[in-house]
Amino acid sequence: MHLSWDLFILVFFAVVIAYSFIIGRNQTLKVILGTYVSILCADGLGNLFAKYLAPSQAFLRLMKLFAVTSEDQSIVFFKVLIFLVLIVLIAVRGMFEVNSEEHGSTPIRIVTLFILGLMSAGLMMSTVLVFISGASLIGSDISGTNILADVYNDSRLVRIMLDFANIWFFLPGLAFIVLGIIHKKSA
Repeated sequence: MHLSWDLFILVFFAVVIAYSFIIGRNQTLKVILGTYVSILCADGLGNLFAKYLAPSQAFLRLMKLFAVTSEDQSIVFFKVLIFLVLIVLIAVRGMFEVNSEEHGSTPIRIVTLFILGLMSAGLMMSTVLVFISGASLIGSDISGTNILADVYNDSRLVRIMLDFANIWFFLPGLAFIVLGIIHKKSA
C-alpha cells in the first residue's frame, strides 16, 4: 500500500464526518465555530512566534528534537500544533454552546449533519495545508518558501484543498448563518 497525501486527506475527512455523526449537529457547529477562533489564534500566535522566537538558535536546537530543522518548519509546526490544540480545547471546554433544535425528517437531518461534517473537515484540512504552505491567513512578514510545492504537484486533493481554500473557509460560516436564519423562521 502506498501512503499518499490523497489517502491522508480522505481518511481525515472520513474521521471528521464520522465524529460529526457521533457528537451531533450542535457539537459539530460548536467545532466549526471553534475552528474559526483557532485559525485566528494559531495564525496570530504563529506570526508572533515567527517574529520573536523562531529566529533564535537555541529554540531551533530544541526543535530538532521534533525533527524540525529550519525556521520555516518550526513556524509551520507551531501554527499547526496550536491550531489543533485549540480546536480540541474549544470543543471540549469551550465556554459557549450551540443550541439549535433539529427540524425536518430524519433523512434531511442526516444529510445536513453529513454536509456540516464535510465542511468542518474541509475547513480544518485547508487550514492545515495553508499553514504548511507557509502562508498566513491574517497577514504577516513571513515570505517563506512553499513547503508543499512538490506535494501540490503530486496530489490532486491537496491542489483542490489549496486552490479552493477560500471556499472551504467561507462555506461553514455561511452554513452556520443560513441554519440560524432557517431556525429563526421555524421557531
